[in-house]
Amino acid sequence: AVAGIDDPLTRLVAAGVLLRGGRASPALLTSAVEAASDQGWRRPLLAWLGVQAMRAEQAGDVQETQRIRRRIALAQGAPGGANSP
Repeated sequence: AVAGIDDPLTRLVAAGVLLRGGRASPALLTSAVEAASDQGWRRPLLAWLGVQAMRAEQAGDVQETQRIRRRIALAQGAPGGANSP
């Protein structure tokens, strides 16, 4: 339902409501990340990536957690990603 919302801000607000209500699916998180990324909204992007990383970590998915953490590092502007010296 949220993916069908055209306005990116409205989509992020709806995703936030579902997250707070405990009804956020992985597809919803991906939709929120894509909406923030497509608009170039860095802070919302980092927030939603953080939620994705937390969910992946809770699920024990080490590879997915590392992938998301690298994307967070890129969005934060860290040179070379998360593992650079």
